[in-house]
Amino acid sequence: MIEPSPQPQERASSQASVEVAQTGGLATTGERLTHREQVEMMARFRRDITSTTVMLKDLTRFGARVEGVGALEVDEMVTLSLPGCRPSLAFVAWANEHCAGLEFVEPLAGPLFAELVARYGLSGEKLAT
Repeated sequence: MIEPSPQPQERASSQASVEVAQTGGLATTGERLTHREQVEMMARFRRDITSTTVMLKDLTRFGARVEGVGALEVDEMVTLSLPGCRPSLAFVAWANEHCAGLEFVEPLAGPLFAELVARYGLSGEKLAT
């Protein structure tokens, strides 16, 4: 049986995921795939049966950079609980000894993202796009 090819949106998402994983969040042209908002917010991070508090340092609708997570493996599935939100599944896109980039399985809703940035964003400081 022939498998149907992925829809264009799925292919673009998969390609973007590969680019993010390969370049630490940079598109191949050196530009970021999405604008990041600099934030400082505490969140609950769960890996297997271990839960800990981490610091989010930047956020997009599609993912976040967290500090204080320990050693993680690329493509590992984790759970992140943002303030006032239900836990969200995410995959590790990249990691080093200090921090990790997470890609959310389901993007944050626009109004929720805007509320989190308004509440936890660093006073108009924007990260380079």
